[in-house]
Amino acid sequence: MIRSLLVLLSCQLAGELIARATGIPVPGGVIGMLILFVALLLRRGMPEELEKTAQVMLRPLSLYFVPASVGIMTMGPLLAQEGVRIGLAMVLSTLIPLVVCSYGLDRWLRHRGLS
Repeated sequence: MIRSLLVLLSCQLAGELIARATGIPVPGGVIGMLILFVALLLRRGMPEELEKTAQVMLRPLSLYFVPASVGIMTMGPLLAQEGVRIGLAMVLSTLIPLVVCSYGLDRWLRHRGLS
């Protein structure tokens, strides 16, 4: 488990270093996930130990949303004023990628003859 944590934290660190060195407006964690994704693609699979560690880390995932929930509760006046716009932005930012990805997947599957 320690080795897997080291791999995950190394990807996080590499992502943070790249984000700060280049100044690109992408969080280091996202870059770190991309690094991990590419490494797993090149390896052609996920090591069992890494998968177990990831499962342990994801179990309390719902607790990570508590600060966001509290933030929403404390922003009552802003939500009353801008709630419709915020809600619309949330719905559209979910639906547009969903539609684009499903369209792309459908075309890819048809091209491969799998659909």
